[in-house]
Amino acid sequence: MLVFFAGSIQAQERKQLNFMNDQLSEQLFNQTVAQSEPKLVKAKAELLRKHYEALIQSGFNKEEALQLVIALASSHKS
Repeated sequence: MLVFFAGSIQAQERKQLNFMNDQLSEQLFNQTVAQSEPKLVKAKAELLRKHYEALIQSGFNKEEALQLVIALASSHKS
């Protein structure tokens, strides 16, 4: 009886993990679809350009500004 009970618990844990994996997979897929929206992609590009231009206006040279924008863009990936 104890073996049956332990097996039942393991089956429930597997079902929970499968459910959580399915939910996470669906969430990541929906997030990817949402982030691929052309308006959003364009807005992100325009924002990066504005960051770059603001850095140059603040006294950074083009190379420094580019490096900072690359770092900024890299830190926002997820």
